[in-house]
Formats: sequence, C-alpha cells, structure tokens
Amino acid sequence: MKKPFRFWMTSGVAIMVAAVSGGRSLASEDERLTLTNVSRFGVSETVHRIEASAQRHGMHVLACLPQTLNEVTGESRYMLVLESSQGGTPVVMESEGAKPSLLLTVYLQQARSGHGTEVFLQQGALQDLPEGLSDQLQSDLAGLPAVVDEALSA
Repeated sequence: MKKPFRFWMTSGVAIMVAAVSGGRSLASEDERLTLTNVSRFGVSETVHRIEASAQRHGMHVLACLPQTLNEVTGESRYMLVLESSQGGTPVVMESEGAKPSLLLTVYLQQARSGHGTEVFLQQGALQDLPEGLSDQLQSDLAGLPAVVDEALSA
C-alpha cells in the first residue's frame, strides 16, 4: 500500500472529464496501461459485455468517455469508468498538479488489425493500491481483471 497525495471516491462527471483531458500527456498514461485482452467483439459489444459482467459483480458503469489519442489520425479509445459496489469510483492523485487517475477504469480501442477490441487496464495502479481502502473496494479492484475476462469469455 502506498500513500498518494490525494485519494477520494466520487460519482461526479466533472472529475471523470478532468481525468480524460488535461494534466499528464497521453503518452505517460499509456506507459501505465497493460493490454490484458483482445475481444473478438467490436467496441460497442465489448462495452455491453463488460457492463453486464460488472453488474453481476455488484458494480455499475458510471461513464463511457471517448478519449482522442491522435488528433491527426483520429485514433481514439474509450474509458469505461465503473462504480464500486460500495458506491462511487476511486480517484487518486499521485502529486500536486497531477492528473487524477480513475482506478476502476477499463480502456477499450479498436484492434489495430481492424477486427475486435483491445482491452487495457492500469495494472500498476491495481497492484500498488493507496492506503485506507475498504475491504469491499480492495475486492472490487482486485476483481477487475476477472470481470473483464468473464465478459469476454462468453
């Protein structure tokens, strides 16, 4: 467990939008993401499957936000922000002025091959959790990879 600069729970859309834009560059954010799965389904179907799996685990989708990766090529991805089974989604700021990081988030983008969807998680963030998390929230965060696996296996 680590002690971040700030940690809180929110259901507010404003903080989710702030996490999508501003702050750190996307390149530094990409370094923290790990490709965890490639879905044989398109992005929209993959979102629906992850949403259904999350609901079976007591979580809900707070937002599905588009994020532009490259303005020239139009490459983009989606951030699927989940609400913990205890309510709200966990937000962490590593330092003053840092971009907020939404821990219960799944990133999805069209596979480079053009078939299916690449699914990413913040593996480092899920392994080095902030101090003071409830047991329920720790369980939700630890179970996030299984929620995704379950969604894509059906």
